Amino acid sequence: MSGPTYYSEAIREVWEKEAKQRWDGRTHGRGLGLLIVDILAVQGLMPGRPRSPSRTFEFWRDQNKIRGRFIGDVHGDGVVVARLDQYGLPLP
Repeated sequence: MSGPTYYSEAIREVWEKEAKQRWDGRTHGRGLGLLIVDILAVQGLMPGRPRSPSRTFEFWRDQNKIRGRFIGDVHGDGVVVARLDQYGLPLP
């Protein structure tokens, strides 16, 4: 499994399971820094593939949205994973 659809699903899954809880409206939500998430075992994200030792994702503010991507990814500008409220926090 590979390609843009696979990458989008994997990024959204990491957002929901890990990054959403780490998002800080005072820094990430104001565009003052990236949120970097390192996943040690992404077996669930990559069915049929052996465990990879590490996979790193980055999430950032893009106007009123949060985008994410694999670090080093060449597939465009990232995947929209959430929208932001007026305080820089992800909308439910």
